[in-house]
Amino acid sequence: MSCTWPIDRSCLPEAATPEERVKQRLAEDLAVSVLWALSGRQFGQCPVIARPCPQACSTTSGTYGPGWFPVFDDGQWRNITCNCPGSCTASGPRVVHLPGPVGEILSVTVAGVTLDEAAYRLEGDRLYRVDGPDWPNQDLSAPSGSDGTWSVTYTRGVPVPAGVGVLVGLLTKEFLAACSGGKCRLPRRVQSMTRNNVSYQMVDPQDIYASGKTGLSEIDLWLAAVNPTALQQRPTVR
Repeated sequence: MSCTWPIDRSCLPEAATPEERVKQRLAEDLAVSVLWALSGRQFGQCPVIARPCPQACSTTSGTYGPGWFPVFDDGQWRNITCNCPGSCTASGPRVVHLPGPVGEILSVTVAGVTLDEAAYRLEGDRLYRVDGPDWPNQDLSAPSGSDGTWSVTYTRGVPVPAGVGVLVGLLTKEFLAACSGGKCRLPRRVQSMTRNNVSYQMVDPQDIYASGKTGLSEIDLWLAAVNPTALQQRPTVR
């Protein structure tokens, strides 16, 4: 999912009652979900938990870079490696590679005890131990927090671009207007209409949505800039 996105609420109507606040929060969640999906599911930093194994992997042909280790991501444990055996130049008992992009370290816990922030330093996707000891071994047969285990909680993903909170607020406002029966800029499924003896021909909104746009010029301009080919998700390398 998209996790936390900024929301500029300056253009939203005042939510005076608990019911209105619930309605606004749901509209905000919907706006975030739509913009996250239409922008290619590429933005948003989510908290994940990693249980790194700092030792090198030994094989019959020798030793190569950091091995596989589990990451709790989107409700599931996944086995992930840094994917660069033989080319990860930063290696050793005091550095681990975290699956990135890494935003910030929220906490590091060793055997259930949270380390002081001065005990480690983040450089790119590498986490260094700087207070003297090596990173400990990892007992993956025991649950996190037990003796012989340690974990890193951090945010992973690409930050939402600056200023996008305004667009989230704008789309939220349109959803609220559509829900309350007010004037709404979102396209409707009306092909043509006549008013005061003047006929209007309209674009089919399904064509707009099929192209990965919303019909709101401010939002569609941003979508065209960050996802010009309307990709459904960020490309990955396997």
